[in-house]
Amino acid sequence: MKKETKRLLAIGSILAFLTYYGVDYKYHPSYEIYEDSSEAFGRYSKGNIYIGSLKKLLSLENVSIDDILVLDQRFSECPNMKILNSYRVNDKEDRNDIIEVLCKYEECDPSPWERTRESMIVEWEVHNIFPLSDRTNDVDLNNEDEKKYDNILLRKLLKL
Repeated sequence: MKKETKRLLAIGSILAFLTYYGVDYKYHPSYEIYEDSSEAFGRYSKGNIYIGSLKKLLSLENVSIDDILVLDQRFSECPNMKILNSYRVNDKEDRNDIIEVLCKYEECDPSPWERTRESMIVEWEVHNIFPLSDRTNDVDLNNEDEKKYDNILLRKLLKL
């Protein structure tokens, strides 16, 4: 891991700890999976969740600002699910619902993509802590980052 990445991760962990210290949180799932939809795969409290190739995502019509677009790159050299504009999602329940929908998508169409819910939650939370930049607008949930974010200390610091 690069020195700069380690430093940013440490700063993010400290900020997250200060932000969430003493806050009790219990997740109450409210997502929905669409079984007969040709476009959206699921829904969370504010909108639809669209998952697919770049071509599919670019062809979507009538997408609202609260809809979630996920670029499916699970069969690429570096298996990945990229949540576009993930910085807009600040509610923990919404974030967790979206991650649950991604896991259900993977169950329906298994791939080489392997991420734990916990590591995805931590990575997304750390992305949202940093000021907006090209690197933090979207969250890449790739296999390579599983070990980096599957960290019990980070989960405790973030109260996740």
